[in-house]
Amino acid sequence: MSEDLQAREGELVRLLAATRRAVADGAGPDEVQTLREQAERAFSQWRIETSLALHRAVEQPVPLTERNVESSRPAPRTVREKAHAALLLLGTPAGPTLLSQVYGAFHDDALAVNGLQSLREGERNSHQVSQRPYFVCPVLTSDLKAAKGYYALSTWPLEQRIMTPHSSQLWQLQAVAHLAATVQSDLDSGQGVPQAALQLLHTTAASAGLYSGRPETIEAQAHRRMAPLLAEHQAYSAEVAGRAQALPDAGQLFGKGAVRLNHAQTAALWGLARESTDRVKAMEAARPAPVAAAPSPATGPAVPAQASARHSADPSPQRERAATATVTR
Repeated sequence: MSEDLQAREGELVRLLAATRRAVADGAGPDEVQTLREQAERAFSQWRIETSLALHRAVEQPVPLTERNVESSRPAPRTVREKAHAALLLLGTPAGPTLLSQVYGAFHDDALAVNGLQSLREGERNSHQVSQRPYFVCPVLTSDLKAAKGYYALSTWPLEQRIMTPHSSQLWQLQAVAHLAATVQSDLDSGQGVPQAALQLLHTTAASAGLYSGRPETIEAQAHRRMAPLLAEHQAYSAEVAGRAQALPDAGQLFGKGAVRLNHAQTAALWGLARESTDRVKAMEAARPAPVAAAPSPATGPAVPAQASARHSADPSPQRERAATATVTR
Protein backbone atom coordinates (compact mmCIF):
# COMPACT_ATOMS: atom_id res chain seq x y z
CA MET A 1 0.00 0.00 0.00
CA SER A 2 1.37 3.43 -0.95
CA GLU A 3 2.03 6.14 1.63
CA ASP A 4 -0.61 8.40 0.08
CA LEU A 5 -3.23 5.67 0.34
CA GLN A 6 -2.30 4.96 3.97
CA ALA A 7 -2.54 8.66 4.81
CA ARG A 8 -5.97 8.96 3.15
CA GLU A 9 -7.21 5.89 4.96
CA GLY A 10 -5.95 7.15 8.33
CA GLU A 11 -7.60 10.54 7.82
CA LEU A 12 -10.89 8.91 6.85
CA VAL A 13 -10.86 6.64 9.92
CA ARG A 14 -10.07 9.58 12.20
CA LEU A 15 -12.93 11.70 10.84
CA LEU A 16 -15.41 8.84 11.03
CA ALA A 17 -14.48 8.21 14.65
CA ALA A 18 -14.75 11.93 15.45
CA THR A 19 -18.19 12.08 13.87
CA ARG A 20 -19.35 9.06 15.87
CA ARG A 21 -18.09 10.59 19.15
CA ALA A 22 -19.76 13.91 18.36
CA VAL A 23 -23.10 12.19 17.87
CA ALA A 24 -22.67 10.13 21.07
CA ASP A 25 -21.72 13.21 23.13
CA GLY A 26 -24.77 15.14 21.95
CA ALA A 27 -22.87 17.75 19.95
CA GLY A 28 -24.82 20.35 18.00
CA PRO A 29 -26.03 19.68 14.47
CA ASP A 30 -23.59 22.22 13.00
CA GLU A 31 -20.55 20.45 14.46
CA VAL A 32 -21.78 17.03 13.33
CA GLN A 33 -22.55 18.34 9.85
CA THR A 34 -19.06 19.84 9.56
CA LEU A 35 -17.43 16.56 10.55
CA ARG A 36 -19.62 14.65 8.10
CA GLU A 37 -18.63 16.94 5.23
CA GLN A 38 -14.96 16.53 6.11
CA ALA A 39 -15.39 12.75 6.21
CA GLU A 40 -17.12 12.76 2.82
CA ARG A 41 -14.26 14.75 1.28
CA ALA A 42 -11.75 12.37 2.84
CA PHE A 43 -13.68 9.41 1.47
CA SER A 44 -13.63 10.94 -2.00
CA GLN A 45 -9.85 11.35 -1.79
CA TRP A 46 -9.54 7.78 -0.53
CA ARG A 47 -11.51 6.52 -3.54
CA ILE A 48 -9.19 8.41 -5.88
CA GLU A 49 -6.09 6.90 -4.28
CA THR A 50 -7.50 3.36 -4.38
CA SER A 51 -8.51 3.82 -8.01
CA LEU A 52 -5.02 4.98 -8.88
CA ALA A 53 -3.45 2.07 -6.99
CA LEU A 54 -5.68 -0.38 -8.84
CA HIS A 55 -4.97 1.32 -12.15
CA ARG A 56 -1.21 1.02 -11.62
CA ALA A 57 -1.57 -2.61 -10.58
CA VAL A 58 -3.46 -3.72 -13.68
CA GLU A 59 -1.63 -1.49 -16.18
CA GLN A 60 1.62 -3.41 -16.45
CA PRO A 61 3.73 -2.79 -19.54
CA VAL A 62 3.35 -5.37 -22.27
CA PRO A 63 6.58 -7.41 -22.41
CA LEU A 64 8.57 -7.21 -25.60
CA THR A 65 8.29 -10.97 -26.11
CA GLU A 66 4.49 -10.77 -25.90
CA ARG A 67 4.42 -7.89 -28.34
CA ASN A 68 6.36 -9.93 -30.89
CA VAL A 69 4.66 -13.25 -30.19
CA GLU A 70 3.09 -13.23 -33.63
CA SER A 71 6.17 -11.97 -35.48
CA SER A 72 7.36 -15.51 -36.24
CA ARG A 73 4.21 -16.30 -38.18
CA PRO A 74 4.88 -16.85 -41.88
CA ALA A 75 1.64 -15.12 -42.82
CA PRO A 76 1.35 -11.33 -42.33
CA ARG A 77 -0.79 -9.99 -39.53
CA THR A 78 -4.36 -9.07 -40.27
CA VAL A 79 -5.80 -5.64 -39.50
CA ARG A 80 -7.57 -7.20 -36.54
CA GLU A 81 -4.32 -8.57 -35.09
CA LYS A 82 -2.53 -5.26 -35.62
CA ALA A 83 -5.31 -3.32 -33.88
CA HIS A 84 -5.21 -5.82 -31.02
CA ALA A 85 -1.45 -5.39 -30.63
CA ALA A 86 -1.74 -1.59 -30.60
CA LEU A 87 -4.54 -1.63 -28.05
CA LEU A 88 -2.50 -3.93 -25.80
CA LEU A 89 0.32 -1.39 -25.85
CA LEU A 90 -2.00 1.53 -25.08
CA GLY A 91 -4.14 -0.24 -22.50
CA THR A 92 -6.99 2.18 -23.15
CA PRO A 93 -9.50 3.03 -25.92
CA ALA A 94 -7.98 4.95 -28.80
CA GLY A 95 -8.77 6.35 -32.22
CA PRO A 96 -7.58 5.01 -35.59
CA THR A 97 -4.75 7.53 -36.01
CA LEU A 98 -3.17 6.77 -32.64
CA LEU A 99 -3.54 3.03 -33.19
CA SER A 100 -1.74 3.33 -36.50
CA GLN A 101 1.03 5.44 -35.00
CA VAL A 102 1.56 3.15 -32.02
CA TYR A 103 1.68 -0.01 -34.07
CA GLY A 104 4.09 1.49 -36.58
CA ALA A 105 6.38 2.80 -33.83
CA PHE A 106 6.83 -0.57 -32.12
CA HIS A 107 6.66 -2.96 -35.10
CA ASP A 108 8.35 -3.36 -38.45
CA ASP A 109 5.00 -3.12 -40.14
CA ALA A 110 2.23 -0.60 -40.75
CA LEU A 111 -1.43 -0.42 -39.76
CA ALA A 112 -3.41 1.47 -42.39
CA VAL A 113 -6.08 3.76 -40.97
CA ASN A 114 -8.52 2.99 -43.79
CA GLY A 115 -8.23 -0.69 -42.94
CA LEU A 116 -9.91 -0.01 -39.59
CA GLN A 117 -13.08 1.35 -41.17
CA SER A 118 -14.55 -2.05 -42.01
CA LEU A 119 -13.06 -3.80 -38.97
CA ARG A 120 -15.86 -2.85 -36.59
CA GLU A 121 -18.63 -4.29 -38.77
CA GLY A 122 -16.57 -7.40 -39.46
CA GLU A 123 -16.01 -7.98 -35.74
CA ARG A 124 -19.71 -7.53 -35.02
CA ASN A 125 -20.67 -10.06 -37.66
CA SER A 126 -17.99 -12.49 -36.49
CA HIS A 127 -19.32 -12.31 -32.94
CA GLN A 128 -22.59 -13.84 -34.12
CA VAL A 129 -20.96 -16.98 -35.49
CA SER A 130 -17.62 -17.50 -33.69
CA GLN A 131 -16.17 -17.78 -30.21
CA ARG A 132 -12.92 -15.84 -30.40
CA PRO A 133 -10.76 -15.04 -27.37
CA TYR A 134 -11.14 -11.31 -28.04
CA PHE A 135 -12.94 -8.84 -30.31
CA VAL A 136 -12.03 -5.31 -31.32
CA CYS A 137 -15.15 -3.38 -30.40
CA PRO A 138 -16.28 0.25 -30.05
CA VAL A 139 -16.85 2.11 -26.81
CA LEU A 140 -20.41 2.78 -25.67
CA THR A 141 -22.11 6.13 -25.15
CA SER A 142 -24.35 6.99 -22.20
CA ASP A 143 -27.39 5.76 -24.18
CA LEU A 144 -25.61 2.40 -24.76
CA LYS A 145 -24.96 2.95 -28.45
CA ALA A 146 -21.66 2.45 -30.27
CA ALA A 147 -19.55 5.62 -30.26
CA LYS A 148 -17.66 6.60 -33.38
CA GLY A 149 -13.93 7.22 -33.40
CA TYR A 150 -12.74 4.89 -30.62
CA TYR A 151 -11.73 1.24 -30.52
CA ALA A 152 -11.43 -1.01 -27.46
CA LEU A 153 -10.95 -4.67 -26.57
CA SER A 154 -13.77 -6.95 -25.50
CA THR A 155 -11.58 -8.37 -22.71
CA TRP A 156 -11.57 -5.03 -20.88
CA PRO A 157 -14.17 -4.35 -18.16
CA LEU A 158 -17.37 -2.72 -19.35
CA GLU A 159 -16.68 0.41 -17.26
CA GLN A 160 -13.45 0.92 -19.20
CA ARG A 161 -15.34 0.85 -22.51
CA ILE A 162 -17.88 3.58 -21.70
CA MET A 163 -17.57 7.17 -22.89
CA THR A 164 -18.05 9.84 -20.23
CA PRO A 165 -17.60 13.64 -20.15
CA HIS A 166 -14.01 13.06 -18.98
CA SER A 167 -13.12 9.98 -21.00
CA SER A 168 -11.33 11.68 -23.90
CA GLN A 169 -8.85 13.47 -21.64
CA LEU A 170 -8.54 10.48 -19.33
CA TRP A 171 -7.85 8.04 -22.17
CA GLN A 172 -5.24 10.37 -23.59
CA LEU A 173 -3.41 10.51 -20.26
CA GLN A 174 -3.73 6.75 -19.79
CA ALA A 175 -2.25 6.17 -23.25
CA VAL A 176 0.71 8.41 -22.44
CA ALA A 177 1.26 6.68 -19.08
CA HIS A 178 1.17 3.24 -20.64
CA LEU A 179 3.47 4.21 -23.51
CA ALA A 180 5.93 5.69 -21.03
CA ALA A 181 5.81 2.55 -18.89
CA THR A 182 6.43 0.36 -21.94
CA VAL A 183 9.41 2.44 -23.11
CA GLN A 184 10.88 2.55 -19.59
CA SER A 185 10.44 -1.22 -19.25
CA ASP A 186 12.35 -1.79 -22.48
CA LEU A 187 15.12 0.54 -21.31
CA ASP A 188 15.39 -1.20 -17.94
CA SER A 189 15.60 -4.63 -19.57
CA GLY A 190 18.38 -3.52 -21.90
CA GLN A 191 16.19 -3.83 -25.00
CA GLY A 192 16.66 -1.26 -27.68
CA VAL A 193 13.84 1.24 -27.99
CA PRO A 194 12.98 2.35 -31.54
CA GLN A 195 13.50 6.04 -32.16
CA ALA A 196 9.98 6.23 -33.54
CA ALA A 197 8.64 5.01 -30.17
CA LEU A 198 10.55 7.66 -28.24
CA GLN A 199 9.38 10.36 -30.63
CA LEU A 200 5.78 9.18 -30.36
CA LEU A 201 5.98 9.22 -26.56
CA HIS A 202 7.17 12.82 -26.46
CA THR A 203 4.63 13.90 -29.08
CA THR A 204 1.67 12.36 -27.25
CA ALA A 205 2.93 13.74 -23.92
CA ALA A 206 3.11 17.25 -25.37
CA SER A 207 -0.39 16.95 -26.86
CA ALA A 208 -1.66 15.99 -23.38
CA GLY A 209 -0.04 19.07 -21.83
CA LEU A 210 2.86 17.22 -20.19
CA TYR A 211 6.46 18.41 -20.39
CA SER A 212 9.03 16.12 -21.93
CA GLY A 213 11.50 14.21 -19.84
CA ARG A 214 12.44 10.68 -18.95
CA PRO A 215 9.71 8.10 -19.58
CA GLU A 216 9.26 7.47 -15.84
CA THR A 217 8.85 11.22 -15.27
CA ILE A 218 6.23 11.46 -18.01
CA GLU A 219 4.39 8.48 -16.53
CA ALA A 220 4.32 10.09 -13.07
CA GLN A 221 2.96 13.34 -14.52
CA ALA A 222 0.22 11.50 -16.38
CA HIS A 223 -0.87 9.61 -13.23
CA ARG A 224 -1.09 12.84 -11.23
CA ARG A 225 -3.14 14.56 -13.93
CA MET A 226 -5.56 11.67 -14.32
CA ALA A 227 -6.28 11.27 -10.60
CA PRO A 228 -9.33 13.57 -10.37
CA LEU A 229 -10.58 12.50 -13.82
CA LEU A 230 -10.42 8.82 -12.96
CA ALA A 231 -12.73 9.08 -9.95
CA GLU A 232 -15.37 11.06 -11.85
CA HIS A 233 -15.12 8.77 -14.85
CA GLN A 234 -15.60 5.65 -12.73
CA ALA A 235 -18.63 7.07 -10.93
CA TYR A 236 -20.27 7.99 -14.26
CA SER A 237 -19.35 4.79 -16.09
CA ALA A 238 -20.50 2.57 -13.20
CA GLU A 239 -24.06 3.90 -13.57
CA VAL A 240 -24.05 3.35 -17.35
CA ALA A 241 -22.53 -0.12 -16.93
CA GLY A 242 -25.33 -1.03 -14.55
CA ARG A 243 -27.90 -0.26 -17.23
CA ALA A 244 -25.87 -2.10 -19.86
CA GLN A 245 -26.17 -5.35 -17.91
CA ALA A 246 -29.69 -5.71 -19.30
CA LEU A 247 -28.29 -5.96 -22.86
CA PRO A 248 -27.22 -9.27 -24.42
CA ASP A 249 -23.53 -10.00 -24.89
CA ALA A 250 -23.48 -8.52 -28.39
CA GLY A 251 -25.13 -5.33 -27.13
CA GLN A 252 -22.60 -4.92 -24.32
CA LEU A 253 -19.78 -5.14 -26.86
CA PHE A 254 -21.17 -3.39 -29.93
CA GLY A 255 -24.09 -1.31 -28.62
CA LYS A 256 -27.86 -1.49 -28.76
CA GLY A 257 -28.09 -1.70 -32.54
CA ALA A 258 -25.74 -4.68 -32.70
CA VAL A 259 -28.42 -7.29 -31.96
CA ARG A 260 -29.32 -8.97 -35.22
CA LEU A 261 -32.07 -11.44 -36.10
CA ASN A 262 -31.29 -14.98 -37.12
CA HIS A 263 -32.52 -16.49 -40.39
CA ALA A 264 -35.72 -17.88 -38.91
CA GLN A 265 -36.65 -14.54 -37.32
CA THR A 266 -35.87 -12.66 -40.52
CA ALA A 267 -37.97 -15.07 -42.59
CA ALA A 268 -40.86 -14.71 -40.14
CA LEU A 269 -40.74 -10.91 -40.43
CA TRP A 270 -40.73 -11.08 -44.22
CA GLY A 271 -43.73 -13.43 -44.04
CA LEU A 272 -45.63 -10.98 -41.88
CA ALA A 273 -44.78 -8.15 -44.28
CA ARG A 274 -46.04 -10.11 -47.31
CA GLU A 275 -49.20 -11.11 -45.43
CA SER A 276 -49.88 -7.49 -44.54
CA THR A 277 -49.35 -6.40 -48.16
CA ASP A 278 -51.73 -9.10 -49.45
CA ARG A 279 -54.35 -8.07 -46.91
CA VAL A 280 -54.19 -4.43 -48.05
CA LYS A 281 -54.54 -5.48 -51.69
CA ALA A 282 -57.58 -7.65 -50.85
CA MET A 283 -59.25 -4.77 -49.03
CA GLU A 284 -58.68 -2.47 -51.99
CA ALA A 285 -60.17 -5.04 -54.37
CA ALA A 286 -63.26 -5.58 -52.17
CA ARG A 287 -64.02 -1.89 -51.82
CA PRO A 288 -67.19 -0.99 -53.90
CA ALA A 289 -66.68 1.41 -56.78
CA PRO A 290 -68.55 4.76 -56.66
CA VAL A 291 -71.91 4.69 -58.59
CA ALA A 292 -72.88 7.68 -60.79
CA ALA A 293 -76.45 9.09 -60.45
CA ALA A 294 -78.83 7.82 -63.20
CA PRO A 295 -80.65 10.51 -65.30
CA SER A 296 -84.39 11.04 -64.56
CA PRO A 297 -86.93 11.04 -67.47
CA ALA A 298 -88.59 14.20 -66.14
CA THR A 299 -85.62 16.29 -65.35
CA GLY A 300 -83.22 15.00 -67.98
CA PRO A 301 -79.56 14.40 -67.38
CA ALA A 302 -78.35 15.18 -63.91
CA VAL A 303 -76.63 18.54 -63.64
CA PRO A 304 -73.63 18.81 -61.32
CA ALA A 305 -74.18 20.97 -58.29
CA GLN A 306 -71.48 23.42 -59.26
CA ALA A 307 -72.87 23.81 -62.75
CA SER A 308 -76.43 24.31 -61.41
CA ALA A 309 -75.29 27.00 -59.04
CA ARG A 310 -73.35 28.76 -61.77
CA HIS A 311 -76.28 28.82 -64.16
CA SER A 312 -78.76 30.03 -61.54
CA ALA A 313 -76.43 32.81 -60.49
CA ASP A 314 -75.67 33.86 -64.06
CA PRO A 315 -78.91 33.43 -66.12
CA SER A 316 -78.73 33.56 -69.93
CA PRO A 317 -80.10 36.61 -71.88
CA GLN A 318 -82.91 34.53 -73.47
CA ARG A 319 -84.34 33.64 -70.08
CA GLU A 320 -84.15 37.30 -68.97
CA ARG A 321 -86.14 38.49 -72.04
CA ALA A 322 -88.81 35.80 -71.52
CA ALA A 323 -89.27 36.77 -67.90
CA THR A 324 -89.59 40.50 -68.80
CA ALA A 325 -92.29 39.79 -71.43
CA THR A 326 -94.37 37.77 -68.97
CA VAL A 327 -94.37 40.59 -66.45
CA THR A 328 -95.39 43.15 -69.12
CA ARG A 329 -98.36 41.11 -70.15
